[in-house]
Amino acid sequence: MLAEARLRQYIRGEFRFGKKVTVGEYYEKWIETKKPPVVRESAVANYKMHFGKYVLPEFGRALMSTLTVQAVSSFRSSLLAKGLSLKTCRNIIDAFFRALWRDAMIEGIVEHNPFALLQWPRLPRLRPDPFTSDERDRILAWWEKNDFFFFPYVAFQFATGARPSETHGLKWQDVDLDRGLISINKGLVMGEEDATKTAHSDRIIPVDGDVRGLLAVLPSKILGIEHVFVGKRGNPMSKKWAEHNWKLSLEKLGIRHRKFYCTRHTFITELVRAGENLKAIADYCGTSVAMIERDYCGRQGLSMFDLPSTNLGQPESAGVVSSGNNDGNGIAGLGFEPRRVSTTKALQRETSVAYAVWQLAKSA
Repeated sequence: MLAEARLRQYIRGEFRFGKKVTVGEYYEKWIETKKPPVVRESAVANYKMHFGKYVLPEFGRALMSTLTVQAVSSFRSSLLAKGLSLKTCRNIIDAFFRALWRDAMIEGIVEHNPFALLQWPRLPRLRPDPFTSDERDRILAWWEKNDFFFFPYVAFQFATGARPSETHGLKWQDVDLDRGLISINKGLVMGEEDATKTAHSDRIIPVDGDVRGLLAVLPSKILGIEHVFVGKRGNPMSKKWAEHNWKLSLEKLGIRHRKFYCTRHTFITELVRAGENLKAIADYCGTSVAMIERDYCGRQGLSMFDLPSTNLGQPESAGVVSSGNNDGNGIAGLGFEPRRVSTTKALQRETSVAYAVWQLAKSA
């Protein structure tokens, strides 16, 4: 075994014969293999940014065969000294750099793994940070009054608890307005369409008549745009919208800032507090009962045994279809009625007028 190991080291040029591979040299070949559809463009951009800014300046000329856990540990210390958070340091080292090293090990370029020996302190888990029901209602009222164009988008988030990326990726081909069913089967991240976060996230959800009413008058439907939720220039909604617009609405209302993703946290939290069936909530939101118990019941100081017994232990909720394993072929069961969103005739008229003006502006 030792002889074989030494032979492999000889072939790799570790005894001063032949070419020795540096981190920079291997990176140049490695990054060329990271292209869509194998790797998302956003992931490639992250690789290039973190290697270019942090890893290569430190290790670009270093021989891969000489990299030690002590060197990686010192690198971590230098990153922390620059003011980077421990979480960011771990992403750079234990995600991006380690991904390169893993592929190098598969190719037989290196055999040792210094990343496996580097110990990291356990970070506190970030818990959901939902809005209160009163804050939710004030936020909806603000958008309804001040910028109704985005009201359906915000209302949809609070009414369904979908992940923003799932809402951004939603297309009209995924929406059945007649039956009130929406197929959540993809996400849109940094302009890139990808599968849902997990296989369990691929699901079909029912929505009530009010949500259907909002969807029916969206500009994208009127103008024949592929994506359901679009901005005022017709492009699909994205995370960038929240960087200014969402933040501004909370500032105007004097509400403590939380990410737009917290609309989902709010939806789940309110259902848990109401004692709804945890399996039904998990199926509808594309997550697990274990996650809801850990992050939501725990935050509310509850357990499954604290919730009303009428919904517990029932595999299906009355009057709705359960998806079973929720593999995307069935309807995610609901033991509750999602929060109703006002869609009066007056609001629908206001919507139509706003969209008509927008349409004229686009064609001018």
